[in-house]
Amino acid sequence: MQKNDAFPSAGLPLASDCPLQCLFCGEPEQAELLEIWGHDFMLQTCCEGLHEQIVIDMNDDPAWGRELLRRLEIEPLTGHRLRRVTDDGCTGIILDWQLQHGTVSAGEARRFIARHHAHCGMPTAWRFHGAVFNGRTLMGVALVGNPVARALSGRGILEINRLCIRRDTPAALRWNAASMLYGWCSREAERRGWQKIITYTRVDEPGTSLEAAGWQREACVRGRGWHSAQRARSNRNGWIDKIRWSRSLAPRLQSTPPPKRSKPPCAASMWTGWTTVESAFGFTPA
Repeated sequence: MQKNDAFPSAGLPLASDCPLQCLFCGEPEQAELLEIWGHDFMLQTCCEGLHEQIVIDMNDDPAWGRELLRRLEIEPLTGHRLRRVTDDGCTGIILDWQLQHGTVSAGEARRFIARHHAHCGMPTAWRFHGAVFNGRTLMGVALVGNPVARALSGRGILEINRLCIRRDTPAALRWNAASMLYGWCSREAERRGWQKIITYTRVDEPGTSLEAAGWQREACVRGRGWHSAQRARSNRNGWIDKIRWSRSLAPRLQSTPPPKRSKPPCAASMWTGWTTVESAFGFTPA
């Protein structure tokens, strides 16, 4: 059987279609989704020969495999859009869903960064944070707060203090996740009225995700320690030179002015109002 015989962009007919004769077993050709869990899935076919052929075709032509799974209604079943089928790095095929922005609690963000960040710990505080998901799998977290450098404080600037993408999943699942988070942080800072956003990378990091998100190299910052006699701090990762990246923002002006605060009535107006109505004792003021 050729994969393009029945459906040019997918190949196999559904069970509800007029079944063709399987070239491997001679029975009506059939392929259905049996199980889906996370990024793994299982197909049920009329015979092992057809199953092996589908796996070979998916490896050779991932776009065909994606269209086949879409025709088998994998997206309505899961509620996620399928980006592609891809290699898991261990000779298996997995589902790569479209990345989506999401929200996590502050505690979840702390635990994620503590577990997955390569060389930095948690910041003390931040203003807002966001996350990116591949299906239901949390792939990355970004924390945005005030600039660490005092010289940049008070100038309408925010800093991405931490951006962490997990590395314990197949590389295909986290593709474009960092750029997506950088872009979201910029748009959210702009929406909140900030004029500029910055972040830092180590000199041994390429910064490809930042360039893809439209950021510019701004300066090279010499590494130094943060520990002092007045305040003990960790110098881990402090002595490494860094690149400062930035992106200028254009915050939108408010379409309507904020409502004016009503002034409290003065004592004279309060007294006039009290003396022009009938008193609590029933006597009308003279």
